[in-house]
Amino acid sequence: MRTDRPGYQYRDNKDGTRVHYWNPRRAIKSAPAFLTTVRLADGLTDEELAKECQRRTAQLRADLDAKDAPVKFDGTIKSLIELFRTDPTSSLHTVKHSTRIRDYEPSLRVLEKNVGSRDINALRSSDFKRWYEQWRKKGHRRAAGAIKLLRLIISYGAGERLRGCRQAREILADMRFEQPAPRKVAMTYEQCAAIVRKSIEMNCPSIGFVEAVKFETALRRIDVIGEWAPPPEGGPYRWSGLMRKDLSKELILKVKTSKTGADVARDLSTCPLVMEALEAYVIPDIGPVVLDEDTGKPYWSDRYIKKFSMVRKAAGVPDDVWSMDTRAGAVSETIEATGSIEVARELATHTTTEMTKRYSRGDGLEASRKVAQARAESRAKSSE
Repeated sequence: MRTDRPGYQYRDNKDGTRVHYWNPRRAIKSAPAFLTTVRLADGLTDEELAKECQRRTAQLRADLDAKDAPVKFDGTIKSLIELFRTDPTSSLHTVKHSTRIRDYEPSLRVLEKNVGSRDINALRSSDFKRWYEQWRKKGHRRAAGAIKLLRLIISYGAGERLRGCRQAREILADMRFEQPAPRKVAMTYEQCAAIVRKSIEMNCPSIGFVEAVKFETALRRIDVIGEWAPPPEGGPYRWSGLMRKDLSKELILKVKTSKTGADVARDLSTCPLVMEALEAYVIPDIGPVVLDEDTGKPYWSDRYIKKFSMVRKAAGVPDDVWSMDTRAGAVSETIEATGSIEVARELATHTTTEMTKRYSRGDGLEASRKVAQARAESRAKSSE
């Protein structure tokens, strides 16, 4: 085994090319669980790969050495973020791993990079307004996420009675920032069918199978492909998710949803798109239901999104249709077909109809037509 490339790992593509990665947990076993694998540049020589892995590992070791020292609050946003990350009582340690990686960490990095050196005790409302406008130029959702995390860490600091945090929290409490408009895109049946068929042509039928299951059952992606996450006590990532034992021979799917913990049962044999996908995708006899054809292992979330994007493009589906929009498509189609938001709520396992309305992306035209027809038929019967 080579020792000059700490943290190095690779993946071979079907076309014979090789993708290089640096894995912080492979380089240093004590690396924090939230650190993710980094893809290295293509075309690097063996010597360049070794130097890059050594550089990243040395930097990580230096960061860990500094991290082992007791974190001290020096009044800056950066030091507050460090406390928020390391304090086991902070809310960062109560959210799901996927939420931390997807929502918390990106926004914390934005704060560290852009305003980490600022003294919290000197902050004014004009600072928050200016930051928001600067971040918004790079994306409305990015700006909203950064402000949300800023509120969160400052509230944490106020609760710990750290200098300047209470005053900053009071200032932020009186401020309102324009939120990004909710998404209006929902995947249609035709688009999902195109993805199913194109995934079969591209020899990655797992993508079509997952999207078909999501569209027909309104399950979340994480409930279909599962999730890689570190255990609470730390250590290597482990996978948890949908297993073959959760799917009967008759294709009755039973699962407990990851978000609400609701027990869900779905008969996949009644779902045309799923049955079409199963003409090419072979469900394993044991273990995880969904496997990446390229690795033979369950998908990492980012890997799934990349493959989905490739299939979507090849299928001619617009780029603004995301994998997350499949569930919205399921809800929207259900409301149009039944005219009942309550039926859609139960299908999506939402706790409130207000949440279901957020997933309904239609304009209500078809539903209103059905209601009008039902009312007209009711009048006709009453006049007889």
